Amino acid sequence: MKEAFSIAQKIRKSSGPSVIKPLLRLSTYATALGMALVILSITSGKGLQKAINDQFRALEGDINISEYSIRRTGENGPILLSDSLKTVFSENDLVKDIHGEIRKASLVVNPKLDAFEGIEIIGYDSIKLHSFLRDFSTNSTLFNSRYGIYVSSTLLSKLALSVGDTAILVAIKDQRSAPRLRDAVVLGAFETGLDEFNTNHVIMDINDVRRLNGWRNDSVTHYSVLLQESENRNIVAAYWNAIVPYNLQVQSLEFRHPAIFGWLELFDTNILLVLSIVLIVAIVNLCIALLVLIIDRTRMIGTLKAMGASDSLILQIFMWLSIRILIHGLIWGNLIGLGASFLQWYFGLIKLDSTTYYISTAPIYFDYFWILTANLAFILVAFVVLRFPVRWISKLDPIKSIRFS
Repeated sequence: MKEAFSIAQKIRKSSGPSVIKPLLRLSTYATALGMALVILSITSGKGLQKAINDQFRALEGDINISEYSIRRTGENGPILLSDSLKTVFSENDLVKDIHGEIRKASLVVNPKLDAFEGIEIIGYDSIKLHSFLRDFSTNSTLFNSRYGIYVSSTLLSKLALSVGDTAILVAIKDQRSAPRLRDAVVLGAFETGLDEFNTNHVIMDINDVRRLNGWRNDSVTHYSVLLQESENRNIVAAYWNAIVPYNLQVQSLEFRHPAIFGWLELFDTNILLVLSIVLIVAIVNLCIALLVLIIDRTRMIGTLKAMGASDSLILQIFMWLSIRILIHGLIWGNLIGLGASFLQWYFGLIKLDSTTYYISTAPIYFDYFWILTANLAFILVAFVVLRFPVRWISKLDPIKSIRFS
């Protein structure tokens, strides 16, 4: 083993008219570039998955509990969980937080211009409202008032309203009742990055929505449940759906937004596709480099064989050269890929169209399991595949090899 390593080092450092040095350098660059591309696809793909998932979790939680309804209006009635069910949900180790919400279809009107938009009011309790404003507020006042509303910057622009202006909420209790009109002061603006949410929702204190509906102080239309780990939500939702009364339904985020989360799942496929393509190109590059090295050193191989060197020793020499290319390429590739990812994570240099990607800056997430797996895949596949071209050495005739020029 030491002899093989020593000879490999002398080959690498050899001077004179040879293709070895530029070939080793070029192969290392190609491997590094491929690995950097894989790292960037992992950090950006996983970053986008996590950022969009976190956006939806912050707004809707992981699991939604609501009335099972076939009303054409799509508006849910009030629900009340039994004490036993509340205990099951709140004391579950998987549950991080649970909040009651009220959602109500309405119109928001600018009385000065007669401009209006159909929206859904979401009533949050004080804890959830504070959390929402902390994460998404862009311009909020410090005071509060009855029927105060928080409106997205997008919707404010459409209605030509500003923070501090008074709008009118038009709410319908049912088809037999006259619409309820309430003056609502715009307490602040928010921006979530989700264009559909920004355009179609207005946020209020849950007690104001109860007064608007004429409901009791403990009435809600939905329970929003945030789990410790979002990966468990489909399993938890399926279990809870089996134990709640028939008039309630439990839905995970994936069930409520199948198109978006189906699209996000494709990112894993894209990452694997990039990894496969780069792996194939890198291995082919290494095999070609190794074959050229063998051809360039055919006379040396013949001389070593004539001096009694075993095929195993000669194979180890060229495997050492291949491993050096691979390891140096992986090290530089990881440094370049992780370095570029860190710059994007820290400075947010690359911007995205929020209407398409739901976020305004390309997110980065360092998923070390995927990064480590990609590196191991490179090493294992290379170790197996590179043994085939070096086996060609055993077929070389020493006399013909020495005469080779």
